[in-house]
Amino acid sequence: MAKRQSSEETPLAIAERKIADSLKQSLSQLDLSSLGLTELPESLGELKQLQNLSVWRNQMTELPESLGELKQLQNLSVWRNQMKELPESLRKLTSLRYLLLHGNEELGLPNSILGPTAGEARSREGAGAAKPIKILEHYFRLRGGSRPLNEAKLILVGRGGAGKTSLVKRLVEDKFRKGERKTEGIRITEWPIAINRREKIRLNIWDFGGQEIMHATHQFFLTERSLYLLVLNGREGDEDRDADRWLTLIESFGGDSPVIVVLNKIKEHAFDLNRGALEEKFPNRIKAFIKTDCAEGTGIKDVKKTIRRELDQLEHHRTEFPASCFEIKDSLAGMAKKKENYLSYTEYQELCVSFGEKDPKAQDVLAQSLHDLGIALNYKDDPRLRFAQVLNPRWVTNGIYKILNSKKLEAKQGEIRLTDLRPILSNKYPADMRQFLLDLMERFKLCFRYEDDRAKYLIPELLDKQQPEEASKFKREECLNFEYHYPVLPEGLLPQFIVRTHILSDDHPRWRTGVILSFEGCLALVKGDVQGKKVYISIKGSNPDRRRRLLAVIRDSMGKVYADISSLKPLEMVPLLEDPKELIRYKELLEFEKARIESFPRLVKGKTIHIHVRTLLNGVDLEGLRAKHERRVKQDEPVRIFFSYAHEDDRFRKTLWLHLTPSRPWWKWHF
Repeated sequence: MAKRQSSEETPLAIAERKIADSLKQSLSQLDLSSLGLTELPESLGELKQLQNLSVWRNQMTELPESLGELKQLQNLSVWRNQMKELPESLRKLTSLRYLLLHGNEELGLPNSILGPTAGEARSREGAGAAKPIKILEHYFRLRGGSRPLNEAKLILVGRGGAGKTSLVKRLVEDKFRKGERKTEGIRITEWPIAINRREKIRLNIWDFGGQEIMHATHQFFLTERSLYLLVLNGREGDEDRDADRWLTLIESFGGDSPVIVVLNKIKEHAFDLNRGALEEKFPNRIKAFIKTDCAEGTGIKDVKKTIRRELDQLEHHRTEFPASCFEIKDSLAGMAKKKENYLSYTEYQELCVSFGEKDPKAQDVLAQSLHDLGIALNYKDDPRLRFAQVLNPRWVTNGIYKILNSKKLEAKQGEIRLTDLRPILSNKYPADMRQFLLDLMERFKLCFRYEDDRAKYLIPELLDKQQPEEASKFKREECLNFEYHYPVLPEGLLPQFIVRTHILSDDHPRWRTGVILSFEGCLALVKGDVQGKKVYISIKGSNPDRRRRLLAVIRDSMGKVYADISSLKPLEMVPLLEDPKELIRYKELLEFEKARIESFPRLVKGKTIHIHVRTLLNGVDLEGLRAKHERRVKQDEPVRIFFSYAHEDDRFRKTLWLHLTPSRPWWKWHF
């Protein structure tokens, strides 16, 4: 039981007493919250076993240097104090996992750097928590002098012909040109804009081309902490479906970024949207619906006003950066204006050093910020791509655009060698950067290398659209079947699945929306219905266990594809044995099993039959795997496997991984 506070005992005395008690007991946790503390004693550093320290809701302005002696400290909560500075010794705390400094305004740390608050961190079980090392690096870099970056990113998306380019012209120049040329790839425009009476920012407008073949490349650049304009028109008559599709993709790649929906060319084709349904499906994301017509300037003032309002709400452009960062950024911008498209990461680091930024971690932080803003792209987490810092994003998109639209590759149905790129690309793309483009496409699952010829690639987006005759040999009534029903089926989903499973489709047909796989003597047909927003899986083979193992592999690979698009959550559907056209939700069956419901009635072909839950589940699951998964979750005993391999043995690694897949709980993944 805690001791009652003496009327003569000061807050500091209370803290010292608690510390003394902790020393005696070697406690790992110490809570000094809400005591009215204005300081902490240096003796705190003697708590060598301390792992969790809470000093929130006090009146402290600083922390003792002795905190740096707490080598075991993992969680430090100092929110809602009056902190004016942090001790350098905090940088020694290499074990620190959570650092909560919210509510200390004089530290000058924005929420974009601090990450989730204490309550948010608890509700998310730590997901998305800011790394203490990044918070501290940012803070100590700012002490040498800083100012806001004052740049933001506006991204326009929508199908080709929606009028995105004309809208940009009206917004920036207040001009309109009939028959404006369509954007190929990406067009980037700078727009100096005042968002209130005190602040002016530079808005980088990214106008994405609407060609369907290029939609898969949007994922390179659809970033979080941006403002989106979704531009629609009513010419095709499917504007509600179009809006749903684009909003889903924005939600997938753009995080919590706000969206302004523009109903364009309203004089030419009067139309509206089911606004209530869209707002219900995408809560707190859609900030306005605005009707516009660029020819007459209708609605342009409203779009500008809404853009200013939403930019004012985006706090990240107010993030403080050291003066050296501006010099580095301006130097990179100057290089881009001189038509320099890229530089090596080593050259980037040398540039940083020349302007006084010698810390490699600080260089990485700046590189990420420049990437998010689209000023200079860097994929530093990928060893194949880290070597280059792209100064001109259009250089990337134009190169990939030329590859995807090459008549030669179309004739070869997507097969390509590095040497094939020389006549397709200009001399702006030397050999190492041609390889960079293919590696970038491989990273985003737009292509894969053939295992038996590492110099040869396949781009599934360029495969033939025609379904082969072999697909008709799969009779659903004779197969193990499974289906995915999507809210929207992106064009690149099936091609990405083909990339992920290409080892299983060697010597089997592949086409743009489907593939045939083989595994342990079984064959599987996986095909997409873009209009119906469904993926069908049919597996044939004499051994039921092996058919289920192949289904487990397919579901694992499909799960990885749509996990890359976070909000794309399909319904998993199980066809009935009595009639494959009749479907039951997989999650519904799991809930029945959990509730120990053995069977339920269902009307099939005019007759009422009883569906046996476990029989149906065991038809698509490996028997006993669900129970093993439940035991593993309850016991919290994760199994970790480490294996080492040479680059030339990558095929064997992939094959081993596929064979291990059915032994793992494939419906619950942590990516």
